Formats: sequence, structure tokens, C-alpha cells
Amino acid sequence: MKPFKSVLFFILFCYGSHAQTVPDNSGQIKVYDSYQPSKSTKSLKRNKFSINPLGVLIGDYPLYYERMFGNTFSIELAVGVTYQNYIGNIVDIGRANSNSNSDDEKLYKLGRTFSISPKVYLQDDGFEGSYLALCYRHRYYADDAITYQGNPLPSAMGEYKKINSFTFNYGYLFYLGKNIILDYYVGIGINTISDSYVVSEYNQNYYNGWPNTSPQYTYKNETKSRTLPTGMMGLKFSYEF
Repeated sequence: MKPFKSVLFFILFCYGSHAQTVPDNSGQIKVYDSYQPSKSTKSLKRNKFSINPLGVLIGDYPLYYERMFGNTFSIELAVGVTYQNYIGNIVDIGRANSNSNSDDEKLYKLGRTFSISPKVYLQDDGFEGSYLALCYRHRYYADDAITYQGNPLPSAMGEYKKINSFTFNYGYLFYLGKNIILDYYVGIGINTISDSYVVSEYNQNYYNGWPNTSPQYTYKNETKSRTLPTGMMGLKFSYEF
């Protein structure tokens, strides 16, 4: 029996030594953290409101709302009002009546503006990085003309300008932090402009004698439409949520 006991003791001694040298991981739970934070985390935001501070230069004051569908496709809608177009009045862009005087007195009125723009983001990352967009935009400016070529009108006469734009845009979004985004975009396309303005015409019934009961000139509205190439440039501040 002694040889048997010796062999048994040797086996138990070897097993115990092995158990001490090999760490026992049976009581441990390994956790592999597969989540790695990145800037794409914010793509979980699906909604965005925006304003364009440069719109004040052309009297265009919309509020933009954008909804993300998936990680790459979105639709942006905008509704707002128009008022005096400062740049348009200075450079007279698209004015059909070449005889109009920019110094004539006008009473500007509120108009309307709206747009729709489907977008595709190129980085598969929600509101992040570059995007391409098609944009339709409608703007309606209105005013009452008080004078014509320096002469007072018998009564105020309404004028308007309607601009329908179709553009292809490229934009880039800069994430400023705390859900604030800076959006810069440029584009090219076409404008269809309908311009209603005051014109004068000689009164065939005018009698230049006494008593003079008819005016020398009468005034009416004339409307012209044309299509022109156009460019687009904008800068928006956005809040995503």
C-alpha cells in the first residue's frame, strides 16, 4: 500500500502546484466595451430648426424646419414673411421696368416666402458634414407706390415682385456644440420673376387749356415675366433636437 500512497500523494502534489500557477478565471466576467463615442453620436437627433441672418439683406425672413429620415436623407421646409428688399432696391436686380426710379417713394408691405428642399448627406452621419440639395423657393414682395419718377401719384398703387427659384445646392455643416450647428451653402439654378410695376401713359383726352379738367398722364400697372440664371449663397444657424 505504501507505493500506492506515494503515487497518490505525488499526483495530488502536482495538481496542487498546477492549480497555483494557472490563474482561475472561472469567477471573473469579462466585459468588452464595444461603444466608442464619436461625433456621429449626435446623428440620433432627427429634427432641426434654422434661421438665416443674411436674409435681412434681401428682406426674406423664413423659419426653417428640417426632419431627418434615416441617416442620410432629410426634407427641409420653410415658411415666413418678406419685407423691403434692400439689396434688390440698390442694384435693381431683375427689375423689368427700366424706367422705374429707385428714389420713388414706396410704402413697403409684408409679403410671403416659403421653400422646400430634399437633402442627401454624404457622410451617412445625420446632421453632419457635406450635403447635396434640390431647393424650390417662392418669394413675394409687395409695396404701394406713392410717386412715379418724382411726381406724386393721384393715389397709392400696388406693386409686387414674385420670384420662384429652382437651385441645386452644396452645403456643409459645422457642429459648434450644445446642439448648435453652422450651415453654409451655395448653389446655382434659375429664377422665374413676375414683376408688376407702375407705368405712365399720355392721356389722349388731355386739354392744355382752361379749364384743364383732365390729367396729362394716367398711370396703370404693367406686369412682365422672365427667367434668368441665378446663384444662391446662405448661412444658417441651427438648433437640433
